[in-house]
Amino acid sequence: MRNGLVHESMDSLVAFLYARRAAMEADAWRGYVADVLLRHPIRELLHRDPLTSRAFAKPQGYAGDATSIDMIYTMKYAAGVVDTIGDAAFRYNVDSPSARSIRNCRRRLAALIDETVRERSDARVLALGAGHLREIELMRTLGTAFVGEIVAVEQDEDALAVIEYAYAARGVRKLYVPTGRLLAGNHGLSGFDLVYAATMFNHLAQPSAATLCEQMFAMLNPGGRMLVANFVPDIADAGYLESYMAWQRIYRDEREMRTLIDGIPREQVADADLAFDGARNMIYLLVERQGAEELAESRQERLRERRIACRNELLRRITRRA
Repeated sequence: MRNGLVHESMDSLVAFLYARRAAMEADAWRGYVADVLLRHPIRELLHRDPLTSRAFAKPQGYAGDATSIDMIYTMKYAAGVVDTIGDAAFRYNVDSPSARSIRNCRRRLAALIDETVRERSDARVLALGAGHLREIELMRTLGTAFVGEIVAVEQDEDALAVIEYAYAARGVRKLYVPTGRLLAGNHGLSGFDLVYAATMFNHLAQPSAATLCEQMFAMLNPGGRMLVANFVPDIADAGYLESYMAWQRIYRDEREMRTLIDGIPREQVADADLAFDGARNMIYLLVERQGAEELAESRQERLRERRIACRNELLRRITRRA
């Protein structure tokens, strides 16, 4: 790295960390990170990268805060003293598999909001764990024809201040709601045509993630949709993220994503789909709620089934008496 071969050095390091992580049990890996990796002199070089050092320092209390995500979106960092090694390491890390998938997720969110607004100009959209809501900047439908509402929910008040400054004039409403209140259902949020969470599920254990899915579904209008994004296990830069960035994530495979909606009544679900991003680093769960007509038909069908079951039970009792 000191001789200018930063990219090549990072390639070797990331591959090495991936292999070591894969070969160890979780506890052993955490011990190796603390006892070996973070005591190695290379740490000082790696932390010259503004993205790595910010993730590790956690100035907002967690890695991957909205400012860090902005760095990944723009591939730029704020003015400051960054030497050649730090700048080269930054360039490498904002082009990592995780970073590319984060930018792809932003584009996907913007496209989904645009699609929702095209379907109805008065659509209500809810972003949970909104960060700085930068997907707004990629939208094509947020103009004079849009008469709906976009609500950005965050528990990071600094992020909400940025949203208000940047997007209040464009009709975005900010809302402070801690994650605990979301999970408890103590939020009063309802009547949305699209609800999405791009980053929250990477930090929620399975029971809490399933609860939040149920809450998100309950917030939907008939015919509305919800989107959940999550990183998959074994992404190539997981070892680097968990060591020198101290950026811990909860990864999910297809089966774990499917079980997130087990608590949602099946008769209320019109469609549920899983999809990967192009690099298969991130997985998306898209769930559509039944429309008003479909819900009415479903209720009528359940009533018919109950009537038939009651009639059959009555006939069985009569037959037994006979």
